[in-house]
Amino acid sequence: MGSGFKEEILEDLGLSKNEARVYLTLLEMGSATSWEISRRIKIHRTNTYDALNRLVKKGLVSYINRGEKKLYEILDPSQP
Repeated sequence: MGSGFKEEILEDLGLSKNEARVYLTLLEMGSATSWEISRRIKIHRTNTYDALNRLVKKGLVSYINRGEKKLYEILDPSQP
């Protein structure tokens, strides 16, 4: 199953194209900064950061502060 197919499923579930790409990338990477995600999927960091903020608001992603940087990771969907 290719990542394009997975993106379509996530979009069908209500995520934007960028949110789906960011989510799948984080799923692969485990945890990453917005810059690392942006570089990997080749979209502008501002768009990556916006998608991450929306994913945080939707309860799909969380972050921890590491000094000056935010490290994002996928939330476990089985946790309340």
